[in-house]
Amino acid sequence: MSKRTRGIILWLSPLAVLLLLAVAARMQMDRWEANAQGLATTGKAAIALFKELAAGLKAGEIDRVVACYTAAGPVGDGGWRETLSSERDGVRLFSWQVDAPAASRDELGRRLAILRDRFAEVQSVKLKLDSVERIESPGHAVVRAVLWMRGSRVGGDVAESQALLRLWIDEGAEGWRIRRQELLWGQTVEGSASGFVDVAATSGLDHHGRQNPLFKTPEWEPRSFGIIKYGSAGVATIDYDGDGHYDLFFSDGASSRLYRNQGDGRFAETTAEAGLPVDVPGINVALFADFDNDGDADLFLGTFTRQSFLFENNGDATFTDRSAGAGVGGYFVTVASAADYDGDGLLDLYVGRYLDPRVDLPTTLFYTRNGQGNSLLRNTGGLTFEDVTEQAGVREGGLTLGTAWADYDQDGDPDLYVANDFGRNALFKNLGDGRFADVSTEAGAHDFGFGMSASFGDVDNDLDLDLYVSNVHSGQRWYGQSATLHQYLMTSLRQGTIFEDFSVYREIFSLAGSAWGDYGDRMVKGNSLMINDGAGRFADVAEESRANPFGWYWSSGLFDYDNDGRQDIYAANGWISSRSYDDL
Repeated sequence: MSKRTRGIILWLSPLAVLLLLAVAARMQMDRWEANAQGLATTGKAAIALFKELAAGLKAGEIDRVVACYTAAGPVGDGGWRETLSSERDGVRLFSWQVDAPAASRDELGRRLAILRDRFAEVQSVKLKLDSVERIESPGHAVVRAVLWMRGSRVGGDVAESQALLRLWIDEGAEGWRIRRQELLWGQTVEGSASGFVDVAATSGLDHHGRQNPLFKTPEWEPRSFGIIKYGSAGVATIDYDGDGHYDLFFSDGASSRLYRNQGDGRFAETTAEAGLPVDVPGINVALFADFDNDGDADLFLGTFTRQSFLFENNGDATFTDRSAGAGVGGYFVTVASAADYDGDGLLDLYVGRYLDPRVDLPTTLFYTRNGQGNSLLRNTGGLTFEDVTEQAGVREGGLTLGTAWADYDQDGDPDLYVANDFGRNALFKNLGDGRFADVSTEAGAHDFGFGMSASFGDVDNDLDLDLYVSNVHSGQRWYGQSATLHQYLMTSLRQGTIFEDFSVYREIFSLAGSAWGDYGDRMVKGNSLMINDGAGRFADVAEESRANPFGWYWSSGLFDYDNDGRQDIYAANGWISSRSYDDL
């Protein structure tokens, strides 16, 4: 081989390698595109099929239901027997058992009629696509779906049934049909629905939440993220006047209100009488805590569209504004919590913030870090605070909606959990020297969902603190799978934004590791119940404990409502819906 030939080969070799890499990349992008299209096609087809089946069940038109199944061959179990699992305080819980598997389509119709006839009146039926487990080939897939029926029994008791199904669906000449089904779990709860009675109207609690009027002004119009105007308000309970009865404070977008408990089951609105503001818009947070150690609860009011407030409790059912010079900051506040993080005997304050909706949008649906930044305010005495966020290492860059303090590792000082919207949460371990370390990865506590709130409690009664985080469990969960995330990456490449987005992908990979392609599915799976193993590591058991139903869960709390020695969960759910409720 001549010297000239060798030179040409050496010169062409890098080009050949680059060409091969380009071809391989193109092939991979084509596969990602095909997978994303296949996922979208399958998911939309399943949703349409399940809507038809649910409509037939609600109407009692069993022939319409049966038509959703293939005509030939067995379609799997369909006879489900309810077995009483527990009964207490008038509430009965039934678990579902498979009565007889391998039903034909005609037999399935009879069994579904029995299921439907257990309800004297059916208020709603939903069959929601939960996930696409796998696409076996074009037109053939295995999916999971949640069956949800609500109504009343013949005797008048209300009842709700939920079941998780695995369904094999095929596309044929008549469209998509169910070829086979398998019951993964099912349960029915029924009772008189008289355990709690709404007495707000008769007790004088006539408060109605309103939007922040400043959002309609040129200065504060949320031009970039308009939906924020629906997200204000909250409620706090405290015995502010020391009479032994819990009082209520309603934060509000337009005008907050304090209601004093009269001790006879009625409340009186005493906001102005107590010396608190009645016309300040944008108050998102009311946090009562004894910041000056005088034995009564002072009040921090966190605001979105102005500086925050600090009020001293005078001990006579009135408050004095101590905001000037207190150092409590302000603007974009969405949540706050108090703890003595440094052990000096004074309660400190952690303030969570969102983004500026006038100019900012969440950078991505699945990983946003462009929040206004949180603050750790150290109590220096005399109702004054010092911002020690940077030196403590707890700034956080997410869109924070929930914070909680607790000594999860039982080392004697309070640690901090931060729940963020549009992305991952964070667990900060208190190092005991005024600093914190982000231990989310090693503790297994990231939780990648749309974080709304966090609550610590000993759920399993093993004397360490577990963690419940409320998130979004959307009817669009099926779309948050690896194919969608790959498509997002491909779009970044095509649009030339890959360098701008690269840091996001790199951080996701650092958190999720080799499973980063499943990050999207983990993001929209719903609420998380993280059990502490006693060594400071958490495992999410929300799926198996059925603590993550569909919905948009804004807040949650742990308490033993039935006095049986176990912590129960209350989660507040709801969102703005259009004419269709399909997403919930």
